[in-house]
Amino acid sequence: MFTRLKDKMGIRRVGRWFGWFALILILLTLLTGYGITQWKIVDTLTFGLLGKAVSQRWHESVGLLTVLFLCLHVAIAVWLRTRGARKEVGA
Repeated sequence: MFTRLKDKMGIRRVGRWFGWFALILILLTLLTGYGITQWKIVDTLTFGLLGKAVSQRWHESVGLLTVLFLCLHVAIAVWLRTRGARKEVGA
């Protein structure tokens, strides 16, 4: 499927972007979870951006997106690794 190394590097770059987005969403989930329980501290640190209600809404809505990005990141990494292993065995 990959005829050029450039194609493989492009797909690897997309996989890495999915990984970075997943990491950002995981950190946001942790921050909003803390914002639900310790809302006075988080509200002060975020200058009123993440109050208790906003933290609750974001915390509930970010979960599925985080799982999606994480699964795409892992699937691309596994696919690239198994694709490379098949080429080495067949060579």
